[in-house]
Amino acid sequence: MLDFQRIHEPYKASLDQALLDVANSGQYIGGPEVVGFESELSRFLDAGVCTVGNGTDALQIALMALGIGPGDEVVVPAFTYAASAEVIGLLGATAVWCDVHKSTFCINSESLSKVLTQNTKAIIAVHLYGACADIESIEKIAPGIPIVEDTAQAFGAKWTSGKYAGRFAGTVGAFGTLSFFPTKSLGAMGDGGALVSKDTKLLNLASKIAKHGQREKYVHEMIGVNSRLDPLQAAVLRVKLKYFNTSVESRKVLAKAYADGLAHLKQVICPQNIDEGHILHQYTIRVTNGDRDALKAHLKQSGIDSMIYYPMGLHQQEAYRHWEPNYTLEATNTLVQEVLSLPIGEHLSTEDVSYIAAAIEAFYNHD
Repeated sequence: MLDFQRIHEPYKASLDQALLDVANSGQYIGGPEVVGFESELSRFLDAGVCTVGNGTDALQIALMALGIGPGDEVVVPAFTYAASAEVIGLLGATAVWCDVHKSTFCINSESLSKVLTQNTKAIIAVHLYGACADIESIEKIAPGIPIVEDTAQAFGAKWTSGKYAGRFAGTVGAFGTLSFFPTKSLGAMGDGGALVSKDTKLLNLASKIAKHGQREKYVHEMIGVNSRLDPLQAAVLRVKLKYFNTSVESRKVLAKAYADGLAHLKQVICPQNIDEGHILHQYTIRVTNGDRDALKAHLKQSGIDSMIYYPMGLHQQEAYRHWEPNYTLEATNTLVQEVLSLPIGEHLSTEDVSYIAAAIEAFYNHD
């Protein structure tokens, strides 16, 4: 799915030097690389930033800063990665499942309206596969309820219309949470994460929680956690941030090549929400007629990797079955049987995409 050696090749010398500089600095916790990255990321997003150890920590700290705990309900899509729900359980709160749109893979506001109660204390809106969820609709349906934007898969995505046109995903809710896992659109060489907010008071609270609840060294004002971005990862991210827009543009070229190559196949539904604001973290098709797993096996035989994000709804996972759905999750139950993510990234050429599209066509023309 990704070839990091090829992806990093254009700026390998800069990465090597950045890592060597940290190694020689003797500053292995915090320090100028972390401060510098936070500053550059804040300017990029035009919002405040607090870096942490990983994207899951960012989600948990965001909920902690919002005061989420036992007796509270947090609404979260059933079609997403486990971390979005896991942190709710870790805080003793209850995850309440809502559905997504089949066309966008993001939260369905109508389903959200059916599961809100007086105990709803937050909503986690996941920007999935590189696209922005419809935050404006969520705000209209749930006014006053804090929104945590899970932006792990959509760093750099923007709204292209509506109230938030021109704004980056992760910058309009109470918090945005970022993951810098290596496969993400802005990926480190290990774990990393960040919280984003325009609310200085909330962001300062989150920063305090991430530092053992300390106001200053050895002065602990609340229960906190230990979560910080490693300076080696900060150094890597500072280099890669400079190449981010180039990376997105290359993915858009590949996405167009996929759409052109697959458009004539009625059994394949290409992503329907790709616009200028989409950063193509994943290129996820829907494979109808129950052929998804067979097509995946066929691609593997042709030397082509593909991934299923996600093969089960969170409501179907053993760890979360005690949170029974109180809404029909029709889209989620369909998508887990149909979605298939194809390779996309700077390591590929349009010729590679043509080869993949031809392999998919061959699958349907094998008779």
